[in-house]
Amino acid sequence: MEKPEFTNSFFREKFLDEVKKRSPGSYINNKLVIRDLLKEIPKPFIEFTMIDMQNYFIDIIDEKEIKKTSKNSIRYMLMSFFNYIQKTLLVYNIEFSNPIPSKRIFKFATNLDDISHVSDEELKILTVNQLIKILDYTYDNIRDFILFGLDITSGARISEIRTIMIKDINLKNCSFQTGFIPGARKTTLHTNKGLLFFFPLGFKKYVKRYIDIIPNEKYLFPGYKNKCLSRDSTQKILDKVRKKIKVKFTWHYFRRTIISGRIKKGCPKWLSKGLTNHAPGDVQEKSYIKLSIKEKRGYYKKYFPFGKISYFKNTK
Repeated sequence: MEKPEFTNSFFREKFLDEVKKRSPGSYINNKLVIRDLLKEIPKPFIEFTMIDMQNYFIDIIDEKEIKKTSKNSIRYMLMSFFNYIQKTLLVYNIEFSNPIPSKRIFKFATNLDDISHVSDEELKILTVNQLIKILDYTYDNIRDFILFGLDITSGARISEIRTIMIKDINLKNCSFQTGFIPGARKTTLHTNKGLLFFFPLGFKKYVKRYIDIIPNEKYLFPGYKNKCLSRDSTQKILDKVRKKIKVKFTWHYFRRTIISGRIKKGCPKWLSKGLTNHAPGDVQEKSYIKLSIKEKRGYYKKYFPFGKISYFKNTK
């Protein structure tokens, strides 16, 4: 049997042809799901790993404002697609493992829209006491302390935090811009506009102290060969901290925690989305973009949920 060229187009078209025979409606849904996946991870399907898919589920699917059942529907469509790839390759004695994590391996976050009453653990958010525990433990390691502090207070993704360049930090208004390099999860290379995030005035002295000890670095969190801290390195930092303090969490918990805290303080949904740089979906959400930095900073301060944490208080 002559072996075909296993391109992405080959697998996609063959799979969708089979789906179309069964259900035209399913054909459209599957086509869109595969298209969206390839848009975020542009590489050969046969090179996908479970780590790729876990990150895709955390950073993309879990960020969608859809119910958990819809997220799992996306999972099942992708699982079916990769099962087809696995079956096709097996015919040619090529081993391939389905990279889609099952529900036992990976669970999507439960949103407030899914159920009316839910625990912090189910929402995948942290308590104020747990945040203090993390900050207390990392305080003696200034780099890790700033890494966690900015993630906790800004709501940025860890990929957006670890790629911050020192020149893009504004100590005057306690803000930073990121997203300028491909290493950031949400890159802005095509829009030429940075992602603006804020941190509390009380945290400014720590940021300044840290910058003063790395005056010749390009990145706020320098890594190997003049590059930024790698994803693997930030994961090792996270693993070390949660093992020591015995709290189970991922980097994405901090983003959910500040969003949840703002909502509890009465922050409008459109404004909360703007402060965390969600892609605007309607006219009201797009209005955030038109606000001045001073206005954005004012809203950040008004709805900041961790003002009682000593590290974030302005003691002047």
